[in-house]
Amino acid sequence: MEGFARLLRLELTLLRRSFILPATLVSTAMICGFVLLLPTGPPAPRVTAFFVFLDPATIGLSFVGAMVLMEKAQGTLDALAVTPDRPAAYVAAKGVSLTFLTIGSGLVVFGVAARGMPDLLRQLPALALCGSAAVIMGLACVARASSMTHLVMTLLWVSAALYLPLLAHFAVVPGRAALLAPIPSYAMLVVLTAAVEPDLVSVTGQLVAVAYLLVCLALGFWWTVRAFRSSIVTEGR
Repeated sequence: MEGFARLLRLELTLLRRSFILPATLVSTAMICGFVLLLPTGPPAPRVTAFFVFLDPATIGLSFVGAMVLMEKAQGTLDALAVTPDRPAAYVAAKGVSLTFLTIGSGLVVFGVAARGMPDLLRQLPALALCGSAAVIMGLACVARASSMTHLVMTLLWVSAALYLPLLAHFAVVPGRAALLAPIPSYAMLVVLTAAVEPDLVSVTGQLVAVAYLLVCLALGFWWTVRAFRSSIVTEGR
């Protein structure tokens, strides 16, 4: 626990010193700008859910990878290999710090879309769950990446898969939702839609989506820790 707290303080310092925080502010501002430019006023709930989904997806899949690759180049994994801190503490600290970032930016998008204060009771837990899932996916993608080219190629097919559930979200392929449901982003869109308008998603659907994301989060954390442990051993040689 002490190692996790120390690494978490380090991660918060790195967020302030690196380009991640200003990049997040820019991406959030761009998403909010698109929302405000919509000619129909406040967007429909499913459209709002889509715009909010873009924020953690951008942070999780793009910014996380760039940050970890930068740390690899700077020898962070070399240093971690000779410290008593476990890879699980490293992954958890990075996941928590970046999830807080996704929550803050997501609440801003929710507020802009609603033209007012976001509903914290519904939207805060939804962002915490979806944001942590997106960050873990990003960490899983970069864990074994040895270069920017390697990371970009990985993110290309991962992003393509994660955006497929938008076809069901916007009813482009009605009746085919079951085929896309195994993709974690489908559950993320369900949770975010319920956070905007609970009546659009049945209680059973909400519970299933939350449970599925929790399982994906646990499995993703386990796999990512294993991958980083392997990377730390390799980098530390």
